[in-house]
Amino acid sequence: MTKVSATELDNPARKIALDHLQAQGYTRQGLPLDQDVAQAFAQLANGAWELPIDVYYKPGNRRRTINRYRAVVTEDGIEISSAEDGTPYFQDKKYNTTLGGMGREYPPLPAALSSSPGLHKAIAHHLARLPLSVPGQQYDVNLHVMRYSALPDKPCDTSPSGFHKDGEKYIAVTLLAFCGVSGGEVAIANNDKVQQDSFVMREIGETYTIDDEKVWHKMSPVHVAPHNGFAYRDILLFDFIPVGWTATY
Repeated sequence: MTKVSATELDNPARKIALDHLQAQGYTRQGLPLDQDVAQAFAQLANGAWELPIDVYYKPGNRRRTINRYRAVVTEDGIEISSAEDGTPYFQDKKYNTTLGGMGREYPPLPAALSSSPGLHKAIAHHLARLPLSVPGQQYDVNLHVMRYSALPDKPCDTSPSGFHKDGEKYIAVTLLAFCGVSGGEVAIANNDKVQQDSFVMREIGETYTIDDEKVWHKMSPVHVAPHNGFAYRDILLFDFIPVGWTATY
C-alpha cells in the first residue's frame, strides 16, 4: 500500500480541476509533476513498446493492459493498494456498442511498473480533485495503458467511435507519447450533445478528466501524418468508480 499525504495533494491545480468538474463536467488541468511522477510516466512510455496486442480490436493495431487498485480517501491523504483479481473487464452494450456485453481479458502491467510510487502518486492526484473524494470514500480504480498505432493504410480508432459514455463515474486520460500522428483529436459535448471543447494532446503528462454522467466524449482516429510511415499515441486511461455507486444513465 502507498499513502500519499494531504500536504502533497494540496496544490492550486487541484482546486482549478475540482471547480471545472463541478461547473462543466470536465477539466483539462494537468497533474502536478515531481520527479517520481515524471519518472513513472517515462517508464510507462518506454514500456508501451512491449504492450500486448488488443485481440478484441480487429480493424487496426492497438495494444492494451489493465491493472486494478483500491483507493481510500482519509482525513490526512489517500491510500492506494493493488486489487488484482483476474476478472475480465466488462462494459454494458449500451455504453460500448462494438465491444460491450462481453468480458474482455487484458493482461496486467509488470509489477515494477504498476506498483511504482510515481504511478500511485498520480492516481492520488487524480482522486484528490474529484468532487466525491471526501474522507471515507473508497474507489475501485482501473488503469488501462493503451497504444494506438497506425500505418499509412491502416488507421487506429477508439471503441466505440463517435460520442459515447463509458459507464464509469470519472474517467481520466493522461498522454504518454504522441509521435507521427495526424488525428487523435478529443472532443467533449454536454448531455445535449452540443460540443463544448476539442483538442489534441501532444505533450507527455497532458491530461483531461470527465464526469461521465455530465458529458459525452470521443476521439478521432489516429492516422499517420504526411511523409511518415508509422504513428503512435500512448495513453494512461483511468476509471474511478466510487464504491457503492451505480450508473443511472
